Amino acid sequence: MTKASADSSPLLEVRGLVARYGERTILDGVDLTVGPGEIRVVLGGSGCGKSTLLKHCIGLLQPAAGSVRLLGEDLTAVEGAARERLLTRIGVLFQYGALLGSLTIGENVALPLREHTELPEPIVREIVRLKLAQVELAHAESLLPSELSGGMRKRAALARAMALDPPLIFCDEPSAGLDPLTSAELDELLLRLRDRFGMSLVVVTHELASIEKISDRVLMLSGGKAIADGTLAEVKAAPHPESQAFFGRVAAGEIRKERSALELLEGTG
Repeated sequence: MTKASADSSPLLEVRGLVARYGERTILDGVDLTVGPGEIRVVLGGSGCGKSTLLKHCIGLLQPAAGSVRLLGEDLTAVEGAARERLLTRIGVLFQYGALLGSLTIGENVALPLREHTELPEPIVREIVRLKLAQVELAHAESLLPSELSGGMRKRAALARAMALDPPLIFCDEPSAGLDPLTSAELDELLLRLRDRFGMSLVVVTHELASIEKISDRVLMLSGGKAIADGTLAEVKAAPHPESQAFFGRVAAGEIRKERSALELLEGTG
C-alpha cells in the first residue's frame, strides 16, 4: 500500500521515548518509525499514551528520556528559529479540527501561509483555493466553520494542515464524532492525498474500519509500552491479550468472565 519513494530515509524516528507527568510514567521506552509515503496508525485503549506520543512528535512536549528525530533533525535538541522552521514542515489535523470560528474557511486555511511565509496576498488566495479543491471544499471558502458539517470541518482542517505542503501530517482521531459513511469518505480522501502527493501520515485512531482501510503499519500501545508493531496482519496475530481483545471487539473483562465460566463448568463436570 505504501507509495514508493526514491529516498527511503525515515521522516520520523522515535527511539526509547519516556514521557512523565510528574512522578507518573506515561510512555516507557516507545519506538516509532515512519517512512516516506506511509500511513502509520497508532492505536490502543484510553489512557495508553497515544496522545502523549503525538504531542512529543509535534514538539508540544519534551521527553524525559529518548529522542525524536523529525525530518532528519533532532527535535529534542533543536531550538529557537531552527525549531520553528522545522515545525512548519509538518501539518497537524487536530481531533475536532480546531478551526477558528470567527474566520471563514478560506481565512483559516490561509493562517499558516500568512504567519510563516511572505507570499503576496494573490498567491496566498490561490493556494487556499487549491488546497480547498484538493479536499473537495472549493465551494466553502467564504463560509464559517459553523456553517459546515462535522466531516466538512475535518476536511477544512486538513486543507489548513496541508497549506505549507508538509511531507508529514499528524492526524489525531480524524474520525472522532463522524458517522460511519462520513468517516469512510475521510479515509478515502487521506488515501487519495497520500497516493497523489506522496505524503506520510501518522494517524491516531481507535476506529477499526479506518485502521483496516488506511494503515500500512500499526503501532499498538498499552500501559505506556508498545505491545505490537508491524503490518495490520502482524499486529492482529500478536499474542498479547489486549491486542486480541481489541481486534476481536471483546472487552478484556468479558474474556475473564468467559474463562471463569469455563473453569466453573469444568470443575462441575
